[in-house]
Amino acid sequence: MVITCLLVDDENPDRELLANLLHTYCSSIQVKANAGSVSEAIRLLPKVKPDVVFLDINMPTQNGFDLLKQIPDRNFLTVITTGHNQYGIQAVKAGAFDYLLKPIDVDELIETENKLIKALSKKNNTADKTISVYNQGEQVLIKVKDILYLKAEGSYTLIYTRTNKEILTSKNLQQLVEEINDNTVQRIHKSFAVNVSCISAYTPLGNEGIVTLHNQVKLKVGRKYKQELKEILP
Repeated sequence: MVITCLLVDDENPDRELLANLLHTYCSSIQVKANAGSVSEAIRLLPKVKPDVVFLDINMPTQNGFDLLKQIPDRNFLTVITTGHNQYGIQAVKAGAFDYLLKPIDVDELIETENKLIKALSKKNNTADKTISVYNQGEQVLIKVKDILYLKAEGSYTLIYTRTNKEILTSKNLQQLVEEINDNTVQRIHKSFAVNVSCISAYTPLGNEGIVTLHNQVKLKVGRKYKQELKEILP
């Protein structure tokens, strides 16, 4: 498969070095464009539509996290590239897919490529998957990728979509999770299942936890599901 990427770094030598490393060691990753600032990256993203953005943190005016804040509902994965090791926790909270410390180690870069191939292959396999439910007597087809989260309502389920639409179905929560049948939508609580790609932050809370979605909705993670969720989060 071909993975398209955008490189965002204010240091031209660092962009050139990463581009060369990708060309030499990561045959699946194709550099489509470079940006030297957050504002330039924001302009390029709609045109380039990359699968992944390799994003530096320390840049003048606006830093890498400012870019991520401006695009909460992202359709690309983010790999943080930085010479500073103190941003790991912040990167996880910002929804970064991976984290590479400069100077970039070739083995770690290849490992990131393998992770990207696995994640994007799964994404492509489920991109057009739909589920069928009845809502107010009418059959409704919902794309799995458009689901934000599911909420149990007794023996019924409320489906919340990315467009803020709410659909009540007579299928129970477990039925829907089994019908989707992959890690796209993950059970996190007896009452909730979420689209993992919509999680912007995970916060441990004793034996449980809290996930924050891109629209700032916060949902409780049950003790039973905590470890499984942590294992599939980037």
